[in-house]
Amino acid sequence: MLRVLDLMSSGFGALILFLALATSVGWQWTSDRADTERPLTIYEGVPTIRDGDNVKIDGENIRLLGIDACELGQPARFAGAEIDCGIWARDSFRELVGPRSVRCESTGRDVYDRPLAICYTGERELNRALVENGIAFPYARESDYRAEARAAQAAGRGLWLFEDVEEPSDYRRRKRNE
Repeated sequence: MLRVLDLMSSGFGALILFLALATSVGWQWTSDRADTERPLTIYEGVPTIRDGDNVKIDGENIRLLGIDACELGQPARFAGAEIDCGIWARDSFRELVGPRSVRCESTGRDVYDRPLAICYTGERELNRALVENGIAFPYARESDYRAEARAAQAAGRGLWLFEDVEEPSDYRRRKRNE
């Protein structure tokens, strides 16, 4: 009896007691992932590339997850001249995709009710490729593409050649406050 009390006071015994009670009342154990999984929606086709981080496939506007590209009309300087960083990002994205079909996999929607997706041409992940090529920044709340952004910056690829490009989230915030 003393041994059982020792186990109960160690915390291990309390865990055993909790598990025994839980199974006796019929609790079912599920993983956290099962509670948060959402159905996968696939969008596939030749896209209309709207800007540096949005595509349209079969009438659905899709936001690429985890990246943030310059806004249309967002200024930057390259080789001493002012350019529209958003048009540059859109055109660079179009060049990256070419006439190929794109497959976008979405498990959720953003605040504007657009599907948030990871998109591919074949096996190539476009979200990652956009950051690797310096066409987009990793999105502030997402960290999946930070290593790719550091590599692009170190290599001076894409927007990392610009003299004073502003992160798109900062640009949007500044424009809202003007």
